[in-house]
Amino acid sequence: MRTKLHIYLCLSFFCSGIIKADTIKVGVVEFPPHINFSESISKSKAYQYVDDILKGIYSKVVFKTYSKEQALIELDSGTIDLLFPVDVSEEKLRHLSKPLLYVVPGLCFKKKNFIPVLSALHRLKELNVGVAIGTQVLPEFKRTGVNLKILTEDDTLRQAVELLMSGNIDAFYHTSPMQIYNLENPLSKKLACSKFHGYPSGIYLAVKKNMRDETYQMIDKAFSHALDIKSYEDFYLESK
Repeated sequence: MRTKLHIYLCLSFFCSGIIKADTIKVGVVEFPPHINFSESISKSKAYQYVDDILKGIYSKVVFKTYSKEQALIELDSGTIDLLFPVDVSEEKLRHLSKPLLYVVPGLCFKKKNFIPVLSALHRLKELNVGVAIGTQVLPEFKRTGVNLKILTEDDTLRQAVELLMSGNIDAFYHTSPMQIYNLENPLSKKLACSKFHGYPSGIYLAVKKNMRDETYQMIDKAFSHALDIKSYEDFYLESK
């Protein structure tokens, strides 16, 4: 499937006499199931998609994995040119014009207490729900009458799971529950997550703040064109 994507891009855009630029440095943060650090990132679908596009315009593409905190420092300093995947609603960063993918926020419960359909917001009234500090929560969710418990530890996911398993909260809010609720995550054996359908947010490639405009335009054009030909979501599903 990667070869098929590269052929599409090559025939339609990249291989039409363009002179490739030299090197681009790309920071990568973990974002399961699209980017997994539990194995080589070369096996991750989002890496494969981004790598194929950048190889069409750069002679050398250098990827390096980071924690989210360190990645933002490296991007701000200009050590890396691009960073992905990034939720720009949480981090105010310069980014490409089109999102790589969309995520939908949701709630995670103990399996036995799972609420599969969150559109019935009245069912959430008076639930005790953990929310990581700094998380932007849907206004519609706030208005349900839930009791929000702000999670402040360094590892808020671990804190949320511990509180959930001990019965101190009924659920926890997550901006992308698919990161937790997937076959590759052992937590899926004891948790179940559902989504607030209809409230998607974009996940982007961020660019360093001092990137030259012509460089930005070249990269942005490449990604916009690739996403029009084959969206990342289609690539991800076909590669499964």
